[in-house]
This record gives sequence, C-alpha cells and structure tokens, in this order.
Amino acid sequence: MEDTAYEELMDIINEIYAQEPIELGCGEINCFLCAKGGRLKPCDRLREAVILLPGENRLLTLLNGKAFPEMNVNGFSIGFLAPEEDCPFNVDGWCGIHGRHPIDCRSFPIVPSVNERGDLIVSIALNCPVIPPWGFTKRWVENWRRIWGKAPLEWFKFYSSVPTNPLKPVAIFRAEEKDDREVYKKGDGTHMV
Repeated sequence: MEDTAYEELMDIINEIYAQEPIELGCGEINCFLCAKGGRLKPCDRLREAVILLPGENRLLTLLNGKAFPEMNVNGFSIGFLAPEEDCPFNVDGWCGIHGRHPIDCRSFPIVPSVNERGDLIVSIALNCPVIPPWGFTKRWVENWRRIWGKAPLEWFKFYSSVPTNPLKPVAIFRAEEKDDREVYKKGDGTHMV
C-alpha cells in the first residue's frame, strides 16, 4: 500500500516535470530575485527556502547528475536549501538546470502550506515583483492540490514551518473534503495521515 502511494506521488511529480512551462516574464523585467546565489548580493535576494518533495531529489540526480543537500523530516529524506544557502545549481545568478528544476522553484511565487487542521492553503508570495498570469496560478493551484492528495502531511507541515516572505492566499482546500486516497507514509504505516 505504502509503495503504491509513493509511486502515485512520483507519477504526479513526473507529470509536472513533463508539463510545458508557463513563463512568468522574469527575464522581461530582468528579475531573478528568487535565484539562490550568484551575482546578487544577499540583501537583493528573496531569501526563500527550496524544499523538495519525497523522491524528487532522486529525479533531480537522474536529470542533472547531482542533487540538493538532504535532511530527514519525520522519516522522510528530502532535498532542502535554507533561505540563506546558495543553490548548488546556480550559475552566476542564473538557474543552471532551468527546465529540469524542482517543483518548489517551478511553482514560485505560488506556494503551498497547511494549517493546524491540515487544510491546504495555496498562496502567492507577495515579494515577487512578477504578477503570475491566471493560467500559471490555476495550474499550480491544481498541481499543489494533487500533490496534497498523495504527499505526507508531515512534509506539508514542515514546508509550512519554514520562514518565508509575506503570502496572500488564493485557494483553500478543506481537509475534511480530502477523499480517502492513500497518502505516502514512511515507516511502519500504523498511523494514518
């Protein structure tokens, strides 16, 4: 059962990696504040963390030959860069793996969080100077809803606990509306998410 949920989560991750990107227009206004490192002075960066989904670091290694630093979150190994850390894929202020970059980077400035009840809250990061087009926002609200249906609640709780810039909610999905689909869990599987 646990393996099936993990496989379903990885299927969603692979589908997202295969999606044609919707450009935000960052290059048009020469804004790369979310790039972690490179030419920007630390005071010119947004100071956002990058948090990978369970299994995503392996996919990045397959695509790019290296991975993000890993940490353990409640039995899950995830790639993680703290807000003050430079990205290992940054090339002189530019993303060296654009098109093969993490979901957390692809979706920015659309970010997920959960509240104490486990409701999914999808928000826009207000410090990003680019206003995402509706198609981008709609796609990422749906992508995060699909991920929420399979990823461990512990991952979302960790993601929500990492300090970030101010957010404006754009969508809320109530935990009680979440169906009984299996969620990927690590460990003995005796506790339900």
